[in-house]
Order: sequence, then structure tokens, then C-alpha cells
Amino acid sequence: MTEELVTLKTAKILKEKGFNEFCKDIINDNGKLMETVYRTNNDLPKSFYSCPTQSIAQKWLREIRGVYVYVEPVIGKRWKLSFCDFNVPTEESDWMENEINKGNGYKVYVTYEEALEAGIQEALMLI
Repeated sequence: MTEELVTLKTAKILKEKGFNEFCKDIINDNGKLMETVYRTNNDLPKSFYSCPTQSIAQKWLREIRGVYVYVEPVIGKRWKLSFCDFNVPTEESDWMENEINKGNGYKVYVTYEEALEAGIQEALMLI
């Protein structure tokens, strides 16, 4: 069992949104994953990105940006996303989930990791 790293797409968005935590894994524009001495996005050339685990990206969204992304099980061993924005009053905290699911209903994912990756990307694009 291993921790899932974010994809190149997510790593790029994280850098764009200010993620600057130390990571031992980095990824370049060609998708080549490399292990390095712990570095931050600020220490990397433009075509390289910190590549955290999904768990670290999720924690960063929650603790630094105030957005909680979580995955819930649905019938048939499938998964769906939920979001909560701690930056707004409680009665408005589901705005992000409503925006993402607007007109489409809930998307269902085959794996937990696939759902979490999609949730991290969706949340990043809205902050």
C-alpha cells in the first residue's frame, strides 16, 4: 500500500494557487517524476512542480485555504465528492459543492483516489 501522489495537472494548479510546502517528489512538464531533497515550488525552475501526496494537498486546502474536500461512499463500491468552505458562513458553506455539481448531479468515481484527485482539482479551480 502506498500514498497516491497528485497528477501533473494537479501539481501545476497547486503551484499556481500558492502551494509551497516541502515535498520530496517533484514532477516536470513532461510528466517525469523525480525524488529530490525536500524542496518547495519557490525553489524549483518554472517547468518543475512540487508533487505532494493527495493527502498533503487535501490537508493544505483544509488548513491553509479553508476548503474541506472529502470523499463519500455510495452504493456499489463507488465514491462521490463533498466540499465545505470554512471561509463563509455555515449556511453558505456548500456553495462550492453546488457550483461543481450545478446541472450535472453528483459524479460517481470508481476509486477513492480518483474521486479525491478530482475533488482537489475542482476545489483548486474555484479558489
